[in-house]
Amino acid sequence: MFSVIVLEDTVRVLPADQRKGLPDAVTDELNKKYSNRIKPKVGLCIRVLDIVEIGDGIVHACLDGSGMFKAKFRLIIFKPFVGEILTGKVINMSPEGLRVSMEFFDDILIPDYLLKPNTNFNKTQGQWVWQYQDDESGDIQNMDIDRDELIRFRVEAQHFNEVKPPLANANPNAVDPKRAANANLSPVLAPIGAVAPGKEVRSSAFWLECSIIDDGLGLLSWWS
Repeated sequence: MFSVIVLEDTVRVLPADQRKGLPDAVTDELNKKYSNRIKPKVGLCIRVLDIVEIGDGIVHACLDGSGMFKAKFRLIIFKPFVGEILTGKVINMSPEGLRVSMEFFDDILIPDYLLKPNTNFNKTQGQWVWQYQDDESGDIQNMDIDRDELIRFRVEAQHFNEVKPPLANANPNAVDPKRAANANLSPVLAPIGAVAPGKEVRSSAFWLECSIIDDGLGLLSWWS
């Protein structure tokens, strides 16, 4: 689910921030730039694990005294492998399928064709229902899929899309679009509940296509 990659990048450190110690200052700037961003074909950047090396800084004394430091660092990445079994929470659903969250990552889609056989969408209640048939008695039991339920699923595919960074003034805490573009990063943009889960997830920079077809997969309450 998680992996570590080694990267090199140059960051700007203000004079006031250098008082906290150069490694900490550089780490903070790298986290501002990478944390919760999507690196295409790599995955979701979580945080800097540690600094491997910091080069000599170039100080712009004629400007504000900031230093530009080239750093080699290790970064924690979230990118589950195909076939990996994960657990999350159902946060939205529609006739297209289920949207699942792992708290730090919400762009997980279980499409209708990867639900269990005999699973139907109840338009009146706005939820999916698995019609489970007992092998011995032949009795059919309706197993509702409710929002906020914990669900176990398998990763079937990883998808990356090219998404333009948002305008810097759209969010005071947003990463500078130019800085994000230079690092080859994309924002996490898919809103929750704005449109049907399938459309909102498929529009994000990085999303997972998952299934609950096999035995043992689905709501944890089904198998307890």
